Amino acid sequence: MAQWEKVCAVEEVPANGRKLVPVGVFNVLVFNSGKRYFACVNECPHLGMPLETGELAGHVVRCNSHGYQMDLTNGRCLTEAGLSLPVFPVEVREGWIWIKV
Repeated sequence: MAQWEKVCAVEEVPANGRKLVPVGVFNVLVFNSGKRYFACVNECPHLGMPLETGELAGHVVRCNSHGYQMDLTNGRCLTEAGLSLPVFPVEVREGWIWIKV
């Protein structure tokens, strides 16, 4: 059953930045696009490389290892059909970022 987890304070994720946080069995990346927060597993669906150093452009993260691009709104890989990135719903509550795992 999915549940909401408080993962970090809003100020820990600067605009156009990210923060890696452990949540249960996942290493979760929380991104701040400057307008919206996103959360995903820290693993590219292509070959499992970490995404924490990937380039963020709006709601798309690009894996630095092989250039694969993922849409953080739905997890869809924009580079190769059939691949997807696990993403989590995000809410901001009273200065804290919560994700549904």
